[in-house]
Amino acid sequence: MSKDNPFRFTGVECVRFAVEDLAGACRFAADWGLSYVPSVDPEVKLFRAVDGSEVQVVETDLSRIERTPIGGGSGLCEIVWGVEDQATLAALAEDLGRDRRVEIDKDGVLHSVDDLGINLGFRITQRKPVHFDVTRFNAPGQPSRINRRAPAYKVAKPREISHIAIGVDDASEAARFYIERLGFLVSDRYADRGLFMRCSPSGNHHHVFFMNARVPGTRFNHLAFKVRDIHEVIGGGQHLDSLGWKTFAGPGRHTISSACFWYFQTPFGGSWEYAADEDVVTEEWEAQDFAAIAHIFSEWTFGLEKSDGTLKGPISASKEQKL
Repeated sequence: MSKDNPFRFTGVECVRFAVEDLAGACRFAADWGLSYVPSVDPEVKLFRAVDGSEVQVVETDLSRIERTPIGGGSGLCEIVWGVEDQATLAALAEDLGRDRRVEIDKDGVLHSVDDLGINLGFRITQRKPVHFDVTRFNAPGQPSRINRRAPAYKVAKPREISHIAIGVDDASEAARFYIERLGFLVSDRYADRGLFMRCSPSGNHHHVFFMNARVPGTRFNHLAFKVRDIHEVIGGGQHLDSLGWKTFAGPGRHTISSACFWYFQTPFGGSWEYAADEDVVTEEWEAQDFAAIAHIFSEWTFGLEKSDGTLKGPISASKEQKL
């Protein structure tokens, strides 16, 4: 078992939501481009991205802990992390069992909880990347797409879950469990506002982002899905817009992580994001602190007024607090 990746994490496998408007949430997930899959439990609505990463949706029921979202109303119930093998699950169960509940369900999924009370699951990864032709781009003097038109998309088909963002009272304290117990790494920081963390030395720029929320408590902020390219971000976003779903921010391009994005308001208690061309990093990546200035959310975007000098986008819901 690697010292630098002690629990051999592979990324976010599944996110479970509890919602007050079950029909509306399922309609949004389908419009988003996820595939509906009949579940063995008829009360659980299951949707999958191309690689097998999942969103589970249940109706909010505050009398049942597994259906009570963080923050109340509609929101996050559980994050399931992928691991490489059974030995890793056993090691996690032993380590987490020292000071918190550990349960293994009939499907072999390990369930526990972090220090904030966010339910966590761990399972052997079911994600299987599916090959596709990568979009080619023509640069001045260096064309790579010859005698071929660029792709166009009428709808998006998300390839995989990229990351999840959560608002907390103290991002530094929230991150401690993930760093010290699970071996996550800090990729970058919004100075005094939030931390971007990845679950393994090499791979996605970040798998989870904790930000200091303005409203006390722990709440779901957004969930990001990778699509193939900037064209699919735009095509998918235009499709969502045509169906009446409201933009939260975008389209645009992040300064941190470099991803092109388009966020939409959802029935899940936060927003969902189409993302393309995110940074992929290795153990040689050097984390930076970025000052939380007005333009930090994006290098460019539409629909976000910046002239008043205030923070915009998801980071506008954060507060400055020493990390």
